[in-house]
Amino acid sequence: MRRIPYFFILCALWLTAVEAGAQASLNPQGEPRYGALALAPGFQPRPVRVELLSGGDIDVKALRLGDNCLGYAARDPDFAIELAQGFERITFLAASEADSTLIISGPDHRWSCNDDSNGLNPALVFFRALPGRYRLWVGSYAPETFAESALYISESGPETLPTTATGPDPARAPLYGETSLGPGFGLHSLQILGGGRSQIADFVDIDGCDGFVGEAPDFSVVLAEELAEIHFGFYTRAAMTLLARGPAGSWRCAETWPGAYPKLHIEAARAGRHLFWAGSRDARNYAAGVFFASESAPDETFSLEIDSACAGQLTTELAVGSIAHVAEAAESGWPVHAAADTAATVLYRATPGMTLRLIGGPVCKDDGRWWRAENDAGLAGWLRDGHGDGVWLLAND
Repeated sequence: MRRIPYFFILCALWLTAVEAGAQASLNPQGEPRYGALALAPGFQPRPVRVELLSGGDIDVKALRLGDNCLGYAARDPDFAIELAQGFERITFLAASEADSTLIISGPDHRWSCNDDSNGLNPALVFFRALPGRYRLWVGSYAPETFAESALYISESGPETLPTTATGPDPARAPLYGETSLGPGFGLHSLQILGGGRSQIADFVDIDGCDGFVGEAPDFSVVLAEELAEIHFGFYTRAAMTLLARGPAGSWRCAETWPGAYPKLHIEAARAGRHLFWAGSRDARNYAAGVFFASESAPDETFSLEIDSACAGQLTTELAVGSIAHVAEAAESGWPVHAAADTAATVLYRATPGMTLRLIGGPVCKDDGRWWRAENDAGLAGWLRDGHGDGVWLLAND
């Protein structure tokens, strides 16, 4: 019997592995499944909208293309955009019925990806975008999920494009966890960031219940047994609300008054799981506060500490409700964005000496601590108070 040299066996196995890997990769050179389009600055309509089906059978995360490159996508691109010349800014956003991701291969063959930048919608913004061909994939976060989706291309920021608000969903895991309480617990509290993009009135039929919440509950409280009474609240200095869902599926909304934080008083509280959403009265606001459960009613002296610390940022005396001023060291002023993201539209620049009233935040991101601030003209937007070892927004004495 003739023996096959070991070297050739290894080569055959290597070629087979390479071929299998290639079959499981995204193919930027493939024919776009939903077409292609050439764009130049000032294109119409604005935004461009393309209908497609998200998802595929390739595990993008396993390809290790870069940060936030995940989900499941088809082998060939879903769509392609040819930029006839460079753009100062161009935004790609996918809105889907399911949680989706966005993967783009640029003309320089670099990969860019996003998940959940705009609610559950992915968005990517390219500043000073290179001319050339951009291949786009809209993936599904979960395997074997194919959802009707729309791809939007615009020269404006992602906050101007549609979002997919699915409403408060009791089936989702609470963002800040769960605790079990029984008689004699006294007080339980934890700090959370309240706010969201789902308008309560669109999904829950409660008269006078206004505000915007996220899809997932913020916190869950499991009562080990029925309690004669219990008090829940969201201690905050911002204009917020509190939505609750009891073990039997009934909804409650906290009563709120101007200048007061939302509170709920439940008599004969049933045993079981109680879900809570901390929401904002304003669609674009997010604010830190302390969610609490208490056996006794909070009185006028009741207060909790709200921590404004962000990892990697200097300590600050800023707080929602206070007046701040822009430091003189900021010679050209600092950009105030429509959302807490440097990719969002710049509304104006806060110049040295300008005073601002803080109405939301802090939102902690890798690039800084963000506050929602309102100027003397009533225009509200988000700006950072500093970065690294520099501070340019200070509390008034």
